[in-house]
Parts: sequence; structure tokens; C-alpha cells
Amino acid sequence: MIGYAVRRLLLVAVVAWGVTTFLFVLARLAGDPAELMAPPDAGAAVIEATRERLGLNEPFFVQYGEALLSAFTFDFGQSFSFSQPAATMVLERLGPSLWLVIPALVLCVVVSFGVGIVAALKPSRLTGRLLMVGAFITGSVPYFWMALLLVLLLAVNLQWLPATGSEGMASLVIPVAALTLAGVSTTTRLVRGQLLDSFNEGHVLTARSKGVPPWKVLFGHALPGAMPPLLAWLGIEFSFLFSALLVLEPLLGYNGLGALLIRSVGNQDFPLVQASVFCMAMLITLVNIAMDLIVRLIDPRLRAKAAA
Repeated sequence: MIGYAVRRLLLVAVVAWGVTTFLFVLARLAGDPAELMAPPDAGAAVIEATRERLGLNEPFFVQYGEALLSAFTFDFGQSFSFSQPAATMVLERLGPSLWLVIPALVLCVVVSFGVGIVAALKPSRLTGRLLMVGAFITGSVPYFWMALLLVLLLAVNLQWLPATGSEGMASLVIPVAALTLAGVSTTTRLVRGQLLDSFNEGHVLTARSKGVPPWKVLFGHALPGAMPPLLAWLGIEFSFLFSALLVLEPLLGYNGLGALLIRSVGNQDFPLVQASVFCMAMLITLVNIAMDLIVRLIDPRLRAKAAA
């Protein structure tokens, strides 16, 4: 497992290199940053001085090497728009974004496991079917439409919550609820499907035939066998919820990393774009690697395969 963990952690370096290379090429294709930063009536001398200050007059491979060094040291220079260190601004906005994603992921797990377990225990009854119909309906509504509906109901009509902003705990309710509802549908169906498959496993059927109480069969035999793929899915769900912030935060006026990235793209603020995308890519990669390692630690079959 140690060797397998080391190999997976090496993937972080590969992702860092790939993201940095992609952003480096994309920035050069978007235009000359020196011309973008210069005033509209700037002359050639001013543009050339800006280019020299940014290091854009150096050879291509020297610029590429400096970009790689900046990524691995998490030093992306000063933001063009705010004249502040780009990495510092990204880290400041990362916290508010995690205040949306982590509670939404926890609530998604609680609701999905509760609904999925009930639906799996009663697959052919009206209760189980109605729960799955509700999950399908929830999943058919895009999360940004769900957010707008929640704003209309809770902020405009009932005036219980602020419609936009990121001040206070009340501002977290609508975006967290929208993210939770966005993830519940798929996770519920996955929980139900994995439990139904687990109920047909030999050891579960044996426990049932011996008269083991249903709750012991569920929590002692069926659910542990269904957990590895469910845990692996949570890493993917985290990726989806975090990427959804790119739409949800600007829509609700929330000052998080997603809103910062969209604004920096509009301003063509390359250091801020690079720092934001790099931070998001690394965080998503690390979370998925962590979930992969946890799955292999609790599943002896995968642990043996990793050791082989």
C-alpha cells in the first residue's frame, strides 16, 4: 500500500505539470499580456517596458521554465487587476468556497444514504418507488435553476434569507441547499443500486438464512460491502460540487474562488487565472487520491490488488 500511495501521489506532480502547461499555452494564445496591461493610448516604449517587467521578452523555454517553477512553488506573481499576490488572493477565497462545498457534501451523504437505504429495503413497494421518483425529479432540475427557485421562494417571497452576498451564515443556506439537491439524485441512485447488489451477495444471503435480524444484515453485512464504490464516488461528487461554484457563486454574488476565477478571466488577469485553476485542480486531485486510498484500505480485494 505504501508503494501504491507513492505512485498515486506522483500523479499530483503530473497533474501540476499538465495544468501549468495548458495555462501557459492558453495565456500566450489569448494575446500579449503587456498590451492588455498597458493603457489604451500607450506607445511602443511603454508596452516594451511592460513586457520586460513581466519577463515576456525572454526566450520561450525560459518563460516556460519560470512558469513551472512558479507553479511548484505556488508563486504566480502579482495580480494585474488588484496588484496583490495572486496566490494569497486565491487562498483567501478558497475558505469561503469550502464553506459551501463541505456542508453540501455532508448533507448530500446523509440524505442520499437515508433515502437510498429505505428505497433499497423496499424496492417494489410504493414508498421505495416514490422516493426514487423524487430523486429523479430532483436530478432533472439544473442546480443553477434550483438556486434561482430557492432565491425566489426563500429570499423574495418569504424574505427569510438574503438573495445574494456572502455575509453571515444565512448567506450560506441557499447555495448549500442548491448544491445538496444537485448531488442527492445521483448519489441516492448509486446507494440504492449498490445495496441491492450487496443484498444478493453470498455472505448476505447466508446471514439472512440464519435468521440474523434485518438491521444487522444491513449494517453488518450489506452496507460494508457497498461502501467502497460509494466512497470512490464521493471524490467525484466533490469535484462536481466544486466545479459548480463557477456558475453558482457569480449567480448568487458569493465571494468565493469560483467567482474570483470568472472575474479574473473577464479581466484577462493571467496570474490570477493561473493561481485559481491550479489551486482547484490540485485540490480536486488530492481529494480523489485520498478517497482512492481510503477505498483500498477498507476493501481487502483492492488492497491485495494494489500490493500485487
